[in-house]
Amino acid sequence: MKDFTVTTFILLVLFFQTNFAFAAVRVMPTLIELNANKSRGNYLTTAFSVQADKGETIRFKLYPEYFTITDSGKMSSAPSSNNADNLIPYARFVPNEFTLKDGKPQLVRVTFTDIKKLPDGESRMVMFIEDVKAKEVLLPSGNKNVSTKLIVKTRLGIPIYVDRGRFVKVGRFDDLQIQKENHNLVYKMSLSAGGNSKVRYHGKAQIIKDKKLIKEFEMNSNTIRANGVFEERGILPQNLEEGEYIMKVILTYKNEKGESKNLIKEAQFSVTNSI
Repeated sequence: MKDFTVTTFILLVLFFQTNFAFAAVRVMPTLIELNANKSRGNYLTTAFSVQADKGETIRFKLYPEYFTITDSGKMSSAPSSNNADNLIPYARFVPNEFTLKDGKPQLVRVTFTDIKKLPDGESRMVMFIEDVKAKEVLLPSGNKNVSTKLIVKTRLGIPIYVDRGRFVKVGRFDDLQIQKENHNLVYKMSLSAGGNSKVRYHGKAQIIKDKKLIKEFEMNSNTIRANGVFEERGILPQNLEEGEYIMKVILTYKNEKGESKNLIKEAQFSVTNSI
């Protein structure tokens, strides 16, 4: 029987929202937000660093893409766009290709020019960092006549937002419902954002019985696009005793002035352990 190789190609795409390390490559910061109204000139500058472990030698190329935020809070990117809120035509970055070696960090500088031409509100792009050469990983196989090769290409995405002119960030907590699905209690949360700039929130949920706090847990942090909606569902903690409960969700975001604002919603539910 003739030997043959099974090759699989995987592109790993990572959009950073918090500090993150993957495959011994670190980026700092992982999210860039700029206020053009604080600029003294017609330009903005920022920078981020990329670093690998001492034993790694990796060559990266950089390129920007435009993106939008979906109703599920995900990033949807495109190589180009004619939208007025596309930052790419204003962006200049140096270098556009570099090699990481001996654990030394590489600083990438990004400049946005002619920012007075940006529309009121939020403009955005994502800066992609992609390794030039794909990595080959040989995987063990139970068949001596078959070898499996994994081709891995890594792409890291750093979202960059610029707010300019009159921009407004307004979050709304529209609805909170609790339903029973397949023997689980499931919450469904509906949020929306007014204004012309995104709202990024974080928060917690509390389970209350007889005015006493029974459980408390962190909610996922998410982004609601400007003038958009967002929905999330999740499973409530199990092993609750029978009785009447209240789920109280407290979310926090910052408005255009940098002030913390709370969004609070409650929903009642019952727990019955009978079949």
